[in-house]
Amino acid sequence: MTENPSIREGGTRPYVVSYVDRPKFHVGDLVYVVGTDGLEGPFTVASVPATDACTLCDEDGNPAKEGSKIKMADLAAA
Repeated sequence: MTENPSIREGGTRPYVVSYVDRPKFHVGDLVYVVGTDGLEGPFTVASVPATDACTLCDEDGNPAKEGSKIKMADLAAA
């Protein structure tokens, strides 16, 4: 008999395991970039390609910071 991946041993129902890491900011959030010269922005989070990085855009929707990925640790909520 082949193993059915939707049935767990012991007869328990399948379930979705929650994500371990959640991004600090989400698309549409307003943020500042924290740098050595202080805060820069505000910018809008344009995309979140990873839980620890995002891309930003200005108020007109143009890519900010040359469209590069910014570490979440370098951001502060606006």
